[in-house]
Amino acid sequence: MFDKLLGKKELEEHIRTLEAQIEKLRSSNESISARMASRNEITRKAISQKQVVEEELNSAKKKIETLEHKISVFSKDTSLDVTFQNISNIPILSMANYVCQIGSLQAPDNSLVTVYLQPGQSLPDLENGRELLESPGYETMGLVDKIASPTGVVVFFDTLGIVREVVAPFLPVDVYSRQMDARFDTVPLQELINRKVNLCVLLAHAGESFIGITDNPGSFTDYQIVRSSVKGKHTKGGWSQRRFERLRDEDILHHVKKAKDALKKMVDGSYTEITFMLTGGESRLVSEILADFDCPVVDRRFDVAVDKKMINRILKEVWSSKRYKM
Repeated sequence: MFDKLLGKKELEEHIRTLEAQIEKLRSSNESISARMASRNEITRKAISQKQVVEEELNSAKKKIETLEHKISVFSKDTSLDVTFQNISNIPILSMANYVCQIGSLQAPDNSLVTVYLQPGQSLPDLENGRELLESPGYETMGLVDKIASPTGVVVFFDTLGIVREVVAPFLPVDVYSRQMDARFDTVPLQELINRKVNLCVLLAHAGESFIGITDNPGSFTDYQIVRSSVKGKHTKGGWSQRRFERLRDEDILHHVKKAKDALKKMVDGSYTEITFMLTGGESRLVSEILADFDCPVVDRRFDVAVDKKMINRILKEVWSSKRYKM
């Protein structure tokens, strides 16, 4: 009777409920403590790894600074000791005089060296080429391999250092030789500039491309500037930029087709076989325009804008060779 009056059973039930809650909280606390300990361990390892990475990064930066300094010193030394004295264009009308003067030189001790390198070849490709580069008195010859000529080069030099000449002809060199004699071997170069050729020129740019055919330095037998509307580049981001770029790509595809049709019509209408296709401008567009043409291609990289006022300059560059004086 007293138990009922004091509510003993209710108290005992309440105590059991509280004990269950305490046990549940204790279990939850242990789980949280375990997770915290795991996170602390991960944090500790991350801090340790960060310190290691920072030390390696600092070490790498010091190595880079050292290498950059060495490269800077080497570049300064190289630029001071070995460089081209002059780079100039030789129009085809002046090439005859140039070849004549070079060919007139004579040495009694067979000290005149002539080298013909085809496109993609270098001096080390020659027999004993490396020995030639490392020989005393030939320090400047290393410059020859720095000339990025899609037509190859012709080298004239003598062992006394009086003559140091390199010519990148307007047409690809078709011989591969090295000769040491009392005279320079100018015959292959003379034959090259005298060769009868029919050249097609393609300067491809988005929205404006030049196509021309010439068989002599005096004029283009036919030419055309192909123009079409191509949107400029979009600088904003997001969906608007993607849509704009898609429309621009469609414009470029339209221009490629228009230029390709014009080129085919001009080549078919010339009724002569094209000897070489000389190209310049954007390489991707050039590849797409020439996709269906079977013709030797020489990427001359013309430094001239596509404009009707520049036609004569384009023609002059087509028939000009480049001279390097070492």
